[in-house]
Amino acid sequence: MTNRILTRLAFALAVPVLAAGCIEEAFPDDGTLTDDQLDEYSVELLLNGLPADLMSSNTAGYYSSYGDQTDFGYPSICLRTDYMLADIVSLGTPNYNQFNYYIGCLSMGPDYQYCGYYWDTYYAWIKEANEIISRIDHNTEDQQEREWLAQAYTYRAMFYLDLARLYIPKENNYVRVYANIRNLTVPIVTENTTEAMAQNNPRATREDMYDFILGDLDAAVTYFGNSASTGYTRPTLAAAYGLLARAYLEVGADLEDAGDDAGADTAYENAIKYADLAISTSGRTPLTQSQWEDPVNGFNNGAANNSWIWGLTLTAASTTNIMNHVSHMSSEATWAYGCRVLPGASRTFYREIDDADFRKHSWLDPDWQAGYYDYKFCGSSEQQENFKSYARPYTNIKFRPASGEVDNFTMGSCADFPLMRVEEMYFIKIEATAKRDGNGINAAGLLEDFLNNYRYVDKSYTCEETGLSDFLEEMLFQKRVEFWGEGIVMYDHKRLNIGFTRSGSNFVADFTYDVQGRSPQWNIVIPRSELQANSAVTDLNNPDPTGFWY
Repeated sequence: MTNRILTRLAFALAVPVLAAGCIEEAFPDDGTLTDDQLDEYSVELLLNGLPADLMSSNTAGYYSSYGDQTDFGYPSICLRTDYMLADIVSLGTPNYNQFNYYIGCLSMGPDYQYCGYYWDTYYAWIKEANEIISRIDHNTEDQQEREWLAQAYTYRAMFYLDLARLYIPKENNYVRVYANIRNLTVPIVTENTTEAMAQNNPRATREDMYDFILGDLDAAVTYFGNSASTGYTRPTLAAAYGLLARAYLEVGADLEDAGDDAGADTAYENAIKYADLAISTSGRTPLTQSQWEDPVNGFNNGAANNSWIWGLTLTAASTTNIMNHVSHMSSEATWAYGCRVLPGASRTFYREIDDADFRKHSWLDPDWQAGYYDYKFCGSSEQQENFKSYARPYTNIKFRPASGEVDNFTMGSCADFPLMRVEEMYFIKIEATAKRDGNGINAAGLLEDFLNNYRYVDKSYTCEETGLSDFLEEMLFQKRVEFWGEGIVMYDHKRLNIGFTRSGSNFVADFTYDVQGRSPQWNIVIPRSELQANSAVTDLNNPDPTGFWY
């Protein structure tokens, strides 16, 4: 089966022109800065360039080296993790989907680019954050410099938190995780790490890694101080609080696994505390139905709603007609992969969503053409009819091209991407409450409040699952609906040891497999380049999960 899939993928859609768009800035067009370029730029320009690098085409040089058209930075990483689950299905021509290797768990070992992408992007971004941190006197009283330091620490903490969650080898039922790596994350590289140190830099234990992440976030909070910085395009105090909430949720789960129930309860209390602080400090509120379904600004413009705590914008000449989130995930955009792949909802996933939940309108119902719902589509009447001619049941219309531009890729590709919505903080509070209590009694009320206040049009939602395991399954399902396609929930599946079911749904046969508990591909493998360059990790890699279900 693997050979058949690889052969088919070789004939994936060829889009003839790579054309840049969006707003020009005085910053490199090709993504991550080189050492020479770093020397030339001021701290302010470096801080402007880092978020641009997170969204750049050819971020890791994978397009120029391998022709990889999924090389568009952070949103691409989010799609990789989401495609490892069972909620996104290719409804059009699956062979065109450039993320098929992640759907099928193919070529996930250290010799392949598909696992190397995480390493090569995150550590490049960490290098940029380190450069900013190293350039500012940490005793400065200058408020602008303190805010810059706070932003850099927040970026670095986010990068390491993601890496820790990706690389911690959690136990699963399919691929053996040896005892000598069970407590390991990734090497820590700071502004003080020399080249010689990097060549013998061991994987940090999870305790040391989370101490480091929490230390960075504590520093960020201190440097932000009473900063009144607002907006969503750069880290803010609220974003730092949100990352603390994410981190403490993971710490709580790790301590619980280690049998430290008291420590776990304290961590869960901290997760609740910082989620509350993120909500109150940000002043953000959950998306309304009209914002969610907006055909012009839906999930592509953080300024058009009051939900996004933190997001990325395409503000540099760093995108193309095929290497960006819109080109792969917007079914209405006509210029690239989305209209051919038609990424949509798993049939079984869709059917579980209550009709009273307006989030269900993110995907076309099987009876959508018969007037099941008055869906709002992008573009002119003619463009809408064109979309209807090729759209299929369960096709997603959650992610809209920028400004609703379905044909003009120069404008339509330049969509914002959410890193943190305030809704996530509500879900962190809900999970942490259940884990702290050991049951879902109080957490069920929180879940009911959120869904009835913000998602169910008739306020009819009730949660009858109060046993901890059953409640967490229900909570995670609602979180899957909320964050479909945003790269949030794989970490939840991994932390909670909850698998997925693809059988009985609308996946193609080659990709139809079920996972009991954790999927081994959620334990990302360290690439060969690092194994060769860093002697301290050479014999301490995560196991290759490739094709584990055969």
